[in-house]
Amino acid sequence: MLLDVVVHSLNQFEGDCLTLCAHHYPAVHNKGMTEHHLALAFVKRLVANQTGASQHCEYAPIELNKRSEAPQHYRVSSSQGTVWVITHHFVNASPSSRERLLEKIQEWQSEYRFAIQPHDLLVLIADHWMNRNIFSREIIHWWTHQLPEDRDLYAQQGVKLAESPSYLRQRLLARNQLTPRYILYSHPIKRAKYGDSLKKYVQLYAIVQS
Repeated sequence: MLLDVVVHSLNQFEGDCLTLCAHHYPAVHNKGMTEHHLALAFVKRLVANQTGASQHCEYAPIELNKRSEAPQHYRVSSSQGTVWVITHHFVNASPSSRERLLEKIQEWQSEYRFAIQPHDLLVLIADHWMNRNIFSREIIHWWTHQLPEDRDLYAQQGVKLAESPSYLRQRLLARNQLTPRYILYSHPIKRAKYGDSLKKYVQLYAIVQS
């Protein structure tokens, strides 16, 4: 089942990003990963998993209204179906930055409406470097509609998480008429001194049935 392959690929993607973050230190530590690197790393993982399962698989970049030098969004096609990948870097996690992600999805819906099939999957991959700003501290709750059980560990690293008055599932349904089937997040950067995850850098993932 395509959904199972995508979920498995996202779980493995965390390990891929750990390696990427280590290789691109200190750039990732200063700015996070670029949307291009996020998208391409996941696409390669997904293609490898599908090819390993003896599935014919190919991928190509897709363009939304905002053109960029390096591809940031992809379409992955196989005999199991099509996966669309949209990435987003939350610079400050403000409401306008969150709405920009929804705008990208709306652009995708509009530009590819004749290509999108009922059983296609949309994968959202975003990242953010958290700070003391209230919108930044809300981003995990906005994405998942819940706070981590280990939020005391975040506080120990200077990240005081906060609840958001709105959340991704709610906004996706209201603006894009879409509902996520799978939502998660990870912290792929490790602190060299302690060997644990650096809570200030977060990657956010969602799988949506189109």
